[in-house]
Amino acid sequence: MFANAPAGISFARPETLLLLLVLVPLAVYLSRTSLALLRRNRRRVSLALRLVIIIVLVLALAGLEVVKASDRLSVVFLLDRSDSVGTQGKTQQSAYVKAALDTMGSGDGAGVVVFGSEALVDRPVSAETTPPDLASVPNTSFSNLADAIRLGLAVAPADTERRLVLVSDGQENTGSAEWAGRLAAANGVPIDVVPLPAVSGPEVWIEGMQAPTTVRENERTSLQIAVRSSTETTATLTIFMDGVPLNTAPVQLVRGSNNFVQNLPPVPAGFHTYLAQVVPPAGTDTRVENNRYSAYSMVLGKPRILIVERTPGEGAALKSALAPSVDADLVSPSAMPTDAKGLARYECVILVNVPATSLATAGLQNLQTVVRDLGKGLIVVGGDESYAAGGYFRTPLEEMLPVDLHLPSKLDIPTVAMALVIDRSGSMGDQHSLNGFSVTKLELAKEAAFRAVAQLSEKDYVGVVAFDSGATWAVDLQPLGDPARFKDRIGSIALGGGTNIYAGLSPAVDAVIGSKAKSKHVVLLTDGVSEGGDYAGLLKKMSDNGVTLSTVAIGADADTAFLQSLAQSGGGRYYYTEEGNALPEIFAHESHLAARSYLIEHPFTPERTSPSLILDGLGGFPPLQGYIGTSPKPAGQVVLVSDAGDPVLAQWQYGLGRVVAWTSDAKGQWARDWVGWDSFPRFWAQAVRWATGAEAGSNLQTRVELGSGTAHITVDAAAPDGSFLDDLHAQAAVVGPQMTSTVALRQTSAGRYEGTFPATQEGVYLLRVQAGKDGGQADGQTLGVVVPYSPEYRGNESDSGLLQRLASSTGGRVLSLNNTGPVFQHNISPARSSTPAWPLLLLLAILLLPFDVGVRRLSLYRSDVDRLLARLRTRLGFLPRPVPSVPGASSPEIAALFGAKQRLNERTARLNDPAAPRPPRIEILAAPLPQPPPARRCSRDARR
Repeated sequence: MFANAPAGISFARPETLLLLLVLVPLAVYLSRTSLALLRRNRRRVSLALRLVIIIVLVLALAGLEVVKASDRLSVVFLLDRSDSVGTQGKTQQSAYVKAALDTMGSGDGAGVVVFGSEALVDRPVSAETTPPDLASVPNTSFSNLADAIRLGLAVAPADTERRLVLVSDGQENTGSAEWAGRLAAANGVPIDVVPLPAVSGPEVWIEGMQAPTTVRENERTSLQIAVRSSTETTATLTIFMDGVPLNTAPVQLVRGSNNFVQNLPPVPAGFHTYLAQVVPPAGTDTRVENNRYSAYSMVLGKPRILIVERTPGEGAALKSALAPSVDADLVSPSAMPTDAKGLARYECVILVNVPATSLATAGLQNLQTVVRDLGKGLIVVGGDESYAAGGYFRTPLEEMLPVDLHLPSKLDIPTVAMALVIDRSGSMGDQHSLNGFSVTKLELAKEAAFRAVAQLSEKDYVGVVAFDSGATWAVDLQPLGDPARFKDRIGSIALGGGTNIYAGLSPAVDAVIGSKAKSKHVVLLTDGVSEGGDYAGLLKKMSDNGVTLSTVAIGADADTAFLQSLAQSGGGRYYYTEEGNALPEIFAHESHLAARSYLIEHPFTPERTSPSLILDGLGGFPPLQGYIGTSPKPAGQVVLVSDAGDPVLAQWQYGLGRVVAWTSDAKGQWARDWVGWDSFPRFWAQAVRWATGAEAGSNLQTRVELGSGTAHITVDAAAPDGSFLDDLHAQAAVVGPQMTSTVALRQTSAGRYEGTFPATQEGVYLLRVQAGKDGGQADGQTLGVVVPYSPEYRGNESDSGLLQRLASSTGGRVLSLNNTGPVFQHNISPARSSTPAWPLLLLLAILLLPFDVGVRRLSLYRSDVDRLLARLRTRLGFLPRPVPSVPGASSPEIAALFGAKQRLNERTARLNDPAAPRPPRIEILAAPLPQPPPARRCSRDARR
């Protein structure tokens, strides 16, 4: 049963052995020159030592390990002691462990780990066969199978065969047992599972209770209570508010889920807690721990909001609906504050069918600032002068809205084709005063034309015709794109001569007829009397092709009767102004009306597409008669849609603030059925509450995550510009059931602070989080968290599926309570343990290195050995060997000299001995020196 014999060797990095193929031949080659001066024997010994050192070092680098195999078996029992197991299940566990230990063989070992919310070692692995006492007591309100598996892997010795036996009902409610199972499988440890039967008996429990976390003073809200029952029965449901009974009523429970609603009375500002308790009849419930559930609400004082209405009366219904929950100021667009300080006094701004041209540019920019940077709310209510029809293109409103102002591209055609026909006759050069400056009517007309163009979408078609006696195109009819590129062209229109309206209208009408736009419109501006023309034929052509015409008369010299009849026959509007100052507003208004293709008018009932607190507790929506067409932005959340799928209600987070888009109106035109709806006040109150949900000016974003008996606080601190706030002194004051504490929050990353506090008691915990620089003002945030009863008490069903998946993924088995035979069965691959050998190999290389150096650097003779031995004898106390007497040696020095002479004589005698071997004779042969050539005699002529 027990074996522990070497099974071989292995290498951690076997590829390193390839170095031997390079280093060994290289060492042999280099030794031919470096060891050439040594004698043969010394050369061989040195080479052998070098090769041994190289081989030893390469084996160490390759991670040589001595591998041993063992068939000892270690079994660790993982016993679930949580409350869901029950008394009977715990008794069955003890009996199962006792029966299994009776089958344990010699040399095997067993250990016991008990677990609830945490795992504890009740008995380490040992050969003891007596049943354990199970004296360890974990927290039984949770089941943490993952912790037990990890501890079981750590307890079982790694040099033995290992098996885990999990005895549980499988009701995991913290941790991830499947993740821990993958860890066991990676280590080759199978998990056998022994499912425990579910605790029998009927059960009634409260699944949950929802309350609005933040409400306003005197606002009507409700609690949503979900009660679940395993059988059909009756019960008594009691609701407590701040510890005082609010309502007690008998309820009829069906098998499965039961939902109840408790309306809450208006309550004063402050923190309020709610408790729901269900009491079933005796004999119809097994656990009492799950019969209670808590919730909380933070009641704030009435918010102050600003309602801006285009015309008097449009925001009256909205203000009346919000009166119980907010303090509202109702103003016209001209009375809306334009500075950030004035807007910041309100927690939310509601624009009711307000065109962008009626708001000051500075007011729009500061509205964007207070929403994005100060966390204020914005609600935009639709109407025929809002969104695209209100000229929101290229304004801060377009950026802030959660919807795109363009219609969905269901048809690839432009929405609007608009031609502006401008009189440039000499009379248009008359001067007018504007803001203390003198400008001509033509300059005012050109500025008005550019403003009208800027109100349209870049996909719309725009053209500008200038006429006097004849007509020229200042801007050909074309897609708008960037309106800035037309400013110079419109500005280049110069004064001319006479007035021929027909000459200007005719090409403009032909151009818009030729476009594929859904809405085709012409605007005529003149200050004089026109020459003749075929106006009847032109008006018929316009009527046949759906072209509308509006006219603008400037001054008393204009043919007002003729222009009025043109507008009436052309299906447009007639404007008269004494001065040119009103032209920009008139042209902008015409742009809005030209964009009536964005107005979609027909009855429909909006449909919900996503959950939202704005619609919390609402249903059975009334029909609407119309809306402004828009399309969703990628980051926007569309909550209600029309029958065509276009957004009706959308929301999103914009910077630190929130924005809500309602594309229908809030009056009796499109939303007349909604105005009379009994939930109309609640709908708008919840919309305002959601829009003001972000704490204004707060630099802190806090969330609390519940664990098994603990709560983890995470605070993200950021400045309005998005930069992180570091090195803050952060803490959280916690007030909970039977506890009050202060939790220090330490910085864990840029702008993030974290801390943990115990949350073992069921109930509501109130937190006040503060963070700021030492000695400076700290930002604060108040919130709450509800700790419900543990999921351990949620129902009484076991999860055998989890246990089966654990066994399957690790190669284990599903065993029954009466089957203990396979527990100590040796069907697991023998455990292999390895011992690294590199420390010994490195030590051997270090010890061999001095011998290699000594062989190459030291020359030892017999006389050197004799002297060494003599010195050792002297040191060890032995008598020295007698030294031969040398005649005349009167001192050690003289004796040494005579000894040297004697050795020299002996060597000379050996050399003179004919029988002694002679060293090879080396002869140096000197070559004769070369002789110079004989001198030749030269004639005198040659010498010359």
